[in-house]
Amino acid sequence: MRNGVAAWMFAAGVAAALFSTPAAAAGAVAMQIESLVRQAMAEYNSAMEEGDSTAFLKYFSSAAKLQSPLFNLSGRADLARHFAAEFKTYDARYRVKKLFVQDNQAAIVMSWVATDRKSGEALQLDMMGLFEVGSSGQFSSATYYYDPAQAKGLENLGR
Repeated sequence: MRNGVAAWMFAAGVAAALFSTPAAAAGAVAMQIESLVRQAMAEYNSAMEEGDSTAFLKYFSSAAKLQSPLFNLSGRADLARHFAAEFKTYDARYRVKKLFVQDNQAAIVMSWVATDRKSGEALQLDMMGLFEVGSSGQFSSATYYYDPAQAKGLENLGR
């Protein structure tokens, strides 16, 4: 009888391990994605203070796409021009309000709060950002959704 109970407990343990592994792995991936996104948003804010757009650019893969109602960029060179112009033109910060992660994607409810460095004009864009993380561990795409009427001046950045 003892061997039967031990065998049953062993089988139950093996079954639990087999069936919980994908869920645990998925949870681990989601935690890594959440950590990456939070780190990238914090790095944006720090890089903006330092005036170093390349510190934020490193989170994007070489073939990454960046889209919004005002621009559609593809590849690291396009993104580098855009971020260099953004960092030169604005003193800005991302303020993350909510973050949702599923699989290799993250949705962020956030505000982009900026001051035009020349005019001193304040600008706030409430937005949703959708980020996809590729196999490189970098963003393969980022799509920002916001009201373009509130984004005066952004349409010409990096052009």
